[in-house]
Amino acid sequence: MSKAIIKEVILENFMSYKYGRISLKPRFNFITGPNGAGKSAILLGISLAMGQLSTERSRKLADLVRRGEDIGRVSLVLNNLKENGKRPFPAYNKDEIMLSRYLRKDGSYWFEIDYKEASRQQVLDLLKRVGIDPNNLLIIMPQGMVDEFIMIKPEDKLKMVEEALGISDIRENLLGAKNRLKNIIAEENQYQDLIGKAMDSLEKWREEYDRLVMSRQLKQKLEELNAEYAWAEVLKLERSINNINEKIGRISEEISTLEAKNKETMSDFESDRKKFSTIIQIIKESTAKVYKGDEKSVAIIYDSINEINPLLESMLDKYSKVKVGEYRIESLRSDLKELTKELDSIKNELNDALKKTTGQRPASIRTISEIEDEIKTVNAQLKILGDINQEAEKVYLEFKAKVNEYKEKLEEVRKNKEKTLKEIESRSEEWKEVIRKRISEINEKYNEIMSRINASGKVILVNENDPENAGLRLYASFVGTDLIPLDSFSQSGGELSAAVTAFLIAVQMYIVSPFRALDEFDVHLDPITREKFIKAIYEVSQGSETQYLIITPNFPSFYAPDINFIIVQKSQSGSAPKVIAK
Repeated sequence: MSKAIIKEVILENFMSYKYGRISLKPRFNFITGPNGAGKSAILLGISLAMGQLSTERSRKLADLVRRGEDIGRVSLVLNNLKENGKRPFPAYNKDEIMLSRYLRKDGSYWFEIDYKEASRQQVLDLLKRVGIDPNNLLIIMPQGMVDEFIMIKPEDKLKMVEEALGISDIRENLLGAKNRLKNIIAEENQYQDLIGKAMDSLEKWREEYDRLVMSRQLKQKLEELNAEYAWAEVLKLERSINNINEKIGRISEEISTLEAKNKETMSDFESDRKKFSTIIQIIKESTAKVYKGDEKSVAIIYDSINEINPLLESMLDKYSKVKVGEYRIESLRSDLKELTKELDSIKNELNDALKKTTGQRPASIRTISEIEDEIKTVNAQLKILGDINQEAEKVYLEFKAKVNEYKEKLEEVRKNKEKTLKEIESRSEEWKEVIRKRISEINEKYNEIMSRINASGKVILVNENDPENAGLRLYASFVGTDLIPLDSFSQSGGELSAAVTAFLIAVQMYIVSPFRALDEFDVHLDPITREKFIKAIYEVSQGSETQYLIITPNFPSFYAPDINFIIVQKSQSGSAPKVIAK
């Protein structure tokens, strides 16, 4: 015994039991006894201790507490021996674990795992580790549930089979991937919608943003034109200074020329004046001589007088020229003074103009009129643009960033979508391969067991290409009839019980749970069919480390030394189970 099995069931103040201990063995346990003795209470107690909520005997858990008592208990002693150095329940380092459920008359209850209070989910998780699910009819088939199994939908039948076989995670992973794909597609549509709305908003703000950009460009151009205009003003003043300097140079040169010429004329004038003085002196001396009777001096006087007139004219001409030259020089000097004054003023203007300049001096500068014309054009363009929302750039760039963000996320979503599609394809093939193989094995065993009662059966997987709606349909044929689906209208109660039991035995050959139970499955079976199925169940239990619990009011017609026979009888004090030997 190495797998997790039930070593003992303890019922205290539970239904008809005052206090009962039922020892179970590995493989085959056969519980029998008269109707009403308390056989089914044993399986019901096991199911409730394992966390099952519903009951087949009572809708209220409080009704399961023995009459006259306030609290009842069902406990299971579970095997936890090591196998290959590992325990079935590794969290508990002991060979046995006590699993209990307490029921109060007021309807409340609680669980205990190894004498420590636990939640129902903790109990279910503990048992799930070893493949036990108390709510799966293929593992624990309570009394009266054989007929109800027929009514279960094909989809739920398949789910029960997968869970019992321990392969439910394969389809769950597949369906999980499909659900992720739905979410991914929804996310993809969401981002596409967000991109569309963001693009609409982006286009609405693009025009305003373009106007803002154009306005900035025009203002930048205007700044450049104003800078060029400032340099044009400098150039204009520099040219004016150059022109004035040229005029000053020419005037200064002319003054120098006039002064030199006047100097030369005055020199000639002084020469004539000296000559005139000499002539006058000669005349005076000659006159004196004439008075003294020197007749020759008269001639000298006449000759001197004749020289005076041309000499005076020459002196007058030279004097006039000097005076004219002096006037011209004075006039030029006045002009020079004005030009110098104007030059100083323009230099001051130039200094002021240089202060208004920005940046480096352009290599080429247009005329002021050309610049003014372009400034007028730019100002006109700015006026046409009108008032512009200065938040346009911020809003536009925000929407642009959102569009880019959504596109990046959409790309990630699409990559994830592609990855998930491949995952779905891979998981779908894995699921189909596994489920086809398992259904084929179960179908073969189902048909083989049905053949023991001269019948045939078939298990068909439906909607295998639609994992969400895939299911199982059971078919049966009795007394040479055609294979038809199992339902409450086409077969008798005995035929339905036989087919369901055969299917249950076939499935239980492959389930992972170490514990399996059937309660009064043979109600509608004839004695021969009943014995064949009990032998079939016994055969399944052999050679495996499982534990079967069969409950029936009928005693089997065969004996095997390893069968644990338990008979339940009812006395005045309550139900009393006893291990017997045949």
